[in-house]
Amino acid sequence: MTIPGLLLWIRHPPYTSAHLAEAIRIMAMTTALGASVRCLFIGEGVRALVRGQEPYLLGPPLERLLLEIITPENPALVHQVSLEARGLGPERLISSIPWDPAGDQQVAEAIVSADRVVPL
Repeated sequence: MTIPGLLLWIRHPPYTSAHLAEAIRIMAMTTALGASVRCLFIGEGVRALVRGQEPYLLGPPLERLLLEIITPENPALVHQVSLEARGLGPERLISSIPWDPAGDQQVAEAIVSADRVVPL
């Protein structure tokens, strides 16, 4: 059985909701089943990659969880316009998580090429 490739559209901030935790769970399960999954951080979702906001008392460090799923072979996509609109640059993001900058055209291509898109 072939499991379709997923694009996780992460659009909510990493606080005040469980959206990021759900995305991490979906990524972990999907990769464990051998399917491809790619993350798109867009809108407020880009804040999930900002350094120094680790809620250590709530569970494992966010960076460690993401590094188990986001790899140099399959980097996350980060919407550049979303970063700029929030005054964020590459120097503010977790440096060990591989990501590619994505403009509107790259975002559209990622959505069209995915077998399934899961907005979170």
